[in-house]
Amino acid sequence: MRQEGSALDIARAFFAQNKPVAAICHGPQILISASLLRGRRATCYRSVAEEMQAAGALYEDSEVVVDGNLVTARQPPDLPAFLREVMKFLEVSKPA
Repeated sequence: MRQEGSALDIARAFFAQNKPVAAICHGPQILISASLLRGRRATCYRSVAEEMQAAGALYEDSEVVVDGNLVTARQPPDLPAFLREVMKFLEVSKPA
């Protein structure tokens, strides 16, 4: 996916429009490839952490990290916390 130009374009468009973006496990690699994580707090699967830091992200080894419109989580066991935060964000973001 991270080599698919349209996937990177979609991620960039969501960031540009401050829309919700959620990524878990290896999902943040799309954001890394799209150059979207510099200066952003985020987490990912442990084998991706070094790459995330090299891309300029402020890596945190936490089950879930929320930074503005971005929600990231490390791995499937973190799904309850990840989904809780995604649902909070979507509830706040839904139109009236």
